[in-house]
Amino acid sequence: MTATELAEDSVVGRRVVLRPVLAKLGEQDASYELDRTLHHESVRAIADTGVLALRVPRGYGGPGGSLVDVVETVIDIASSSSNVAQALRAHFGFVERLLGNRGDDVLRTRWFPEILAGKIVGNAITETAGPSPAALGTVLRSAGDDRYRLDGKKFYSTGTLYADLIAVSAKREDGREVHVIIPSDREGVGLHDDWDGFGQRLTASGATTFDSVVVHADEISLVPEDHRLAHSQTFLQLYLTAVAVGIAEGVLRDTAWYVRNKARPAAHSLGRVATEDPFVLQAVGEIAAWTAAASAVTLDAAATLDGVVEAGLIDDQAAIGAAAIEVAKAQLVAERLTLDAAQRLFDTGGASATSRALNLDRHWRNVRTIASHNPLAYKAWATGDYIVNGTLPPNSGYF
Repeated sequence: MTATELAEDSVVGRRVVLRPVLAKLGEQDASYELDRTLHHESVRAIADTGVLALRVPRGYGGPGGSLVDVVETVIDIASSSSNVAQALRAHFGFVERLLGNRGDDVLRTRWFPEILAGKIVGNAITETAGPSPAALGTVLRSAGDDRYRLDGKKFYSTGTLYADLIAVSAKREDGREVHVIIPSDREGVGLHDDWDGFGQRLTASGATTFDSVVVHADEISLVPEDHRLAHSQTFLQLYLTAVAVGIAEGVLRDTAWYVRNKARPAAHSLGRVATEDPFVLQAVGEIAAWTAAASAVTLDAAATLDGVVEAGLIDDQAAIGAAAIEVAKAQLVAERLTLDAAQRLFDTGGASATSRALNLDRHWRNVRTIASHNPLAYKAWATGDYIVNGTLPPNSGYF
């Protein structure tokens, strides 16, 4: 069996084909981030391996991978480039939404073939209008003959500059929330590379505008009005945690490389060279331990969510709530430990480690940005409330 045939046949095969793509991506990431060069070629190469279709069920022509398979793959991608891993969050989230209680056979039959064909899905969800990120000003209006017109602006749109399709949140004229899936190159769609965060600079997360964009009836789906806890929303939180773990692995890799190749011991060091300095080696050991712990809790949470899905309990609020708490605990551990690891790196080399050419600070900037998506304090509060009072986490979409 050739590599291509193996990739098409199994989850493992697709991940094998992914390895050289990630090796090249990892070599490019530090310099690309310095120059702000978007990873268009690498994102396309990742899509061509078939890993973006890991979760498509066998009954729809996919490999039928698990959530653990996806999380492990995301960690691999993030260890090479957390920018690219984060840019693909909307894509994997879209697929998981189709698999959950917010999808049905009509939607799966419509969109799984696009995913299997290698199409990449970005999103355009968040706006600056209104009191919260969930506020909607983007409007879908009827234009007759099963056609509609979409108008609005999204503040940032993760991964959309890399995407073939865009998942857009909007409201109809009657106020009902809908999701719209449209090609990124459709007339009236404006893609803007204006994301100015100090971290995650290459996630292709600029603003997206819609100026009387034509939308067809089969590109629209209703958003449930009850806003129940959904496993696809919990998955999106787990995804952030997986990206953090990948960053920790990147920190560990780059720390070891720096100590071996660049670091010099302090003048009063107990070792002749950095590789013998006990305090440098202590820092490396702590980073290794924190990375292992972050990975373990994240994969354990992924297995818990997998169990809920495989048992057919995606409509069971108690089961989803318990899994969401496991993910919240993993976020607390993984994101905080990765932040510590990204800072600890600089204890192995002194001021020379802050060289812009090395760009080692990107790890801290990137995980700080990831950890800013949702307040960790609320993760701790929800976990404590669940343990003490049995209260399910908020159904806000952030658990």
